[in-house]
Amino acid sequence: MTRKLLLFGMTILFFACNSPLEKKFNEETAKEDLKEVKEEIDSTDLKLLAGSMIRLKFQDKNLEDMTYGEILENGKKWKEEQDKIEAEQKALAEKAAKEEAERTKRLNEAVMVSCYEKGFTKYDYEDYITYKFVIKNKSDKKIRAVKGGITFTNLFDDKISSLSFVYDQPIEAGKEITWNATTDYNQFKDEDQALKNKDLKDLKVVWKPEKIIFDDGTTLE
Repeated sequence: MTRKLLLFGMTILFFACNSPLEKKFNEETAKEDLKEVKEEIDSTDLKLLAGSMIRLKFQDKNLEDMTYGEILENGKKWKEEQDKIEAEQKALAEKAAKEEAERTKRLNEAVMVSCYEKGFTKYDYEDYITYKFVIKNKSDKKIRAVKGGITFTNLFDDKISSLSFVYDQPIEAGKEITWNATTDYNQFKDEDQALKNKDLKDLKVVWKPEKIIFDDGTTLE
């Protein structure tokens, strides 16, 4: 019985030692070695092994000192580290996006801006795109100034043009005002041409508030 177990153990050891993963990397035989390795590992590990070999070469590591199994393990450890970093980056990005969405929501609950008319005019030999905005103070405090951005997109949400929005006249609590504004028109700019030639009904107007200054000196941003 003991002899059979000993022979069985030696057989396992023999095959383990002859595993292609236990071979030392050799540049000359690598192509043939990888064919043998392919029979022992799945496609995911095979890609990881190949990628690890390339990465280690770029890092000037001496692959001849490593077995294919060691190269694969190095790749697995590297992938674990990368997965951890990516997970941390994703969590951080999600946190920032959530905070930004909450900030924008707070600002939109205080003031809303919409464009209800867009046109074109010439004055003193200069060309201008004209806008009529309505600004509503949804808060319970008098607003002193509003800053934000207006983006015009097509109906498929593709950006056409954007402009900075600053209004620094008082708006009473719960009231709304209208404001006429203009931007310079450059006939050589594609975005200006597209905005000029599009009817407002064929555009989406996206308001993104940045900062509100109230008459009492407090701010929201």
